[in-house]
Amino acid sequence: MPALDAATLLMVITVVDGFACVVWLLLGEVLRIAPRAARRIALHHGLLVLAWWPTLPAGVEPLVSLPLSLICAGLLTAGVRGLMRLRHQLIDVVAMVLIGLAAHAVVYPDLTAARAISNLFAAALALIAAVDILRGTGFRRLVTALLVLPYLVLAGAGLWRTGGLLQWLPLGLGLSGLAANAPLALLRLVVNLAITTGLVALVMQRLIARVRHLTRRDPLTGLLNRRALEEHLQRLQAQVERGHSHALLVLDVDHFKRINDELGHAGGDAALRHLAEVLTDALRTTDCFGRLGGEEFAVLMPDTDETGAVLVAERLRRLLQERPLTWGDKIWPISASVGVAAMRLGDARGQDALARADAAMYAAKARGRNRVQRASAQGVAA
Repeated sequence: MPALDAATLLMVITVVDGFACVVWLLLGEVLRIAPRAARRIALHHGLLVLAWWPTLPAGVEPLVSLPLSLICAGLLTAGVRGLMRLRHQLIDVVAMVLIGLAAHAVVYPDLTAARAISNLFAAALALIAAVDILRGTGFRRLVTALLVLPYLVLAGAGLWRTGGLLQWLPLGLGLSGLAANAPLALLRLVVNLAITTGLVALVMQRLIARVRHLTRRDPLTGLLNRRALEEHLQRLQAQVERGHSHALLVLDVDHFKRINDELGHAGGDAALRHLAEVLTDALRTTDCFGRLGGEEFAVLMPDTDETGAVLVAERLRRLLQERPLTWGDKIWPISASVGVAAMRLGDARGQDALARADAAMYAAKARGRNRVQRASAQGVAA
């Protein structure tokens, strides 16, 4: 079987990039999966088809192919950053591309210098993408290393070719382009496939994270749902068995039926979202705040004894009372009754503590509402 020549491999690369462009457009525009990042990656693949089209005249390489390849490298790095959901801006990526294009304009039409600039800046952008993956991935170390590897190979190959073009390496090394160098074209094809596979893995991670978020969050308030709260409660109970001190609060909105009757169900939903927003801002990042159901909420407080939890509960109660709900032209006061219980040894997955805090909350309601009630050691509100 005859070996594949560079031109055939280059055609395979363009076909793969064309197919990948369509797939990413479908992911971003139809399925709405990371649409911004998907558009960048789709444009990356689409422009590569133009940059590496096998029948392009050789004379257009410094004018079209090399600048497009540099822009594609920037789009790929920007797409990776979008998939990783990194908070920092794209100013470094944009600056790298603009500087590279300016350098192209300075050396045009010198093909050797243009190739060196294209490879140098593409290598730098590949390294930025590798650093972003290392910074933001939630995979295990081995998987992260596999995701980073093709970008490192891409960067290494770009630097290698730059050295050959600038005659820093042995004469002739890396002087030919993809269309005349079958091993280089094959390497690029393998790297492209590896990068595409890695990007798909990042998308799958994002989808899994989205599904996990939806299954653990209350759709109305965005807080943890009962299932997620019980999972955290079980984890904290295991720590209690090892000597830690944890506490929890159960709170219920006072006169919620009256809110629904006066403001309607939309107003009632707004009241629950208002409570979630007000109290979330007042809690620690280590606290677990969630909705048990209806107008009942719970706060799990790690490394907090019952006395400390009572102080926090009182602060939350006052804060909620001081910040009424604004609904249309009405200002509606919101208050809550709060039950507090410490977690203790021998509890079955923390459910006893939850039941005691719940009983204390009902005792607070029975004693006038808008108050904090501590659960007694015997399980009866005191």
